[in-house]
Amino acid sequence: MHWSSLLDARRLGPGTAAQAELFPGEDEPDQNPFQTDGDRIVFSRPFRRLQQKTQAHPLPFNAHVRNRLVHTLEVAAVGRSLGYAVGTHLAEELAEAGRRPDDLGYLTHAVCLAHDIGNPPFGHAGEEVIAANMTRWMNEVGENSGLELDADLRHFDGNAQGFRILTHSDGHRGTGGLRLTVASLGATLKYPWEGTDPRAARGGVPGVKFNVFATERAVLAEVREACALDGPLPRHPAVWLMEAADDIVYTLADLEDALELGILRYADYAALIAPLAEVSAVSLDREADEIGRVTLLRTLATRRLQRAVTEAFLVHHDSILAGSLKPRESLTGLLAATAPALHDALTVAAERTEEVVFFNARKVEFEIGAHDVLGKALSVFLPACLAFAQANGDEARLTFRQRQALSLLLDYRPRAGMSSSEVMRCAVDFVAGMTDTYASWLAAKLRGLDTRV
Repeated sequence: MHWSSLLDARRLGPGTAAQAELFPGEDEPDQNPFQTDGDRIVFSRPFRRLQQKTQAHPLPFNAHVRNRLVHTLEVAAVGRSLGYAVGTHLAEELAEAGRRPDDLGYLTHAVCLAHDIGNPPFGHAGEEVIAANMTRWMNEVGENSGLELDADLRHFDGNAQGFRILTHSDGHRGTGGLRLTVASLGATLKYPWEGTDPRAARGGVPGVKFNVFATERAVLAEVREACALDGPLPRHPAVWLMEAADDIVYTLADLEDALELGILRYADYAALIAPLAEVSAVSLDREADEIGRVTLLRTLATRRLQRAVTEAFLVHHDSILAGSLKPRESLTGLLAATAPALHDALTVAAERTEEVVFFNARKVEFEIGAHDVLGKALSVFLPACLAFAQANGDEARLTFRQRQALSLLLDYRPRAGMSSSEVMRCAVDFVAGMTDTYASWLAAKLRGLDTRV
């Protein structure tokens, strides 16, 4: 892979998802195209909805606890620094492609802004609920519907939903989505394959980790060709930086939020983060209060991890550009060879995060409730979309209740001329796009409950 293709600034659109089209775009001569990508993501409706979506702790009552939007902004800040740092070391290499270090910084910043844009309500629990419901629906209804439906309708991944948002379902719906550069689209592909690909399986379960639905297959092909993504693992180099930024931020921030919520004691937090920050007790004692000590620990740990990840990228530069690193590998994982003590400390922190956060009673209660909340919404919208598809888009053939259900889909309402799979994806788009609070409110309303009580 070569930077001239990897930093291709042509934009997607205005062709359809089935016939992707690239065009030069309308970027101002004094504006970086990848910075424009970041701006388009920030001003999009799905990005705004992240402010009411779960990061680690559902519906937090404490405003200092991170939601998915705050998490995203923090990841983007770290990602921009990583991109620029790597770009600075590769300045001569980038110059040969007519690019500069800040191009890689802006590109990594943009894809970090987009990295969670497809996440459904209630985080990973929501992903599992939607996937389980769609598998059951396909087995019981879809396969007997008389329609030609894509096999991957039984799967769901927030990464694939994000790619669909960026390229198809939001912005210019069906004609390029947010119309980002192909470089930014290529750099969102953590798992550059479809849900039915064997590489998408985890623990014997198919369709768990993938980046593209069949409805966006043509766009994937266009992006991969434009960026010349190649090798056994055809990942854009900026993907590795985006993923590392996410690893750094959520490991540190989830523990900080646990401290904020009283789930974790300060002494335990400091014992976990001090080895990452490489800070002395004397330095910590100079801070006036616990808040200052936490800030110092987080800041120093982040800087140290950024430097280590930059070094790891440079060490594995050739393998990254050859697309020859193994699937499930990561830059933070590769620290085991380049910075073993730091890697071990990060691993301990991540394991502790799983213990204190993932099995916290309040979090578990909300995530179990997600099965009921999202299941109820899908049970209303899937039948309505199915009736629409079976009627070939003729709403006059639908029942009054089916038309009512479709009216609730708002921006994601199906349109005549869509394929059957595209129509069914409209129901998933709407449910996956809901915020935690709206999903809970709507599920209650759909049951006829008074939400004012």
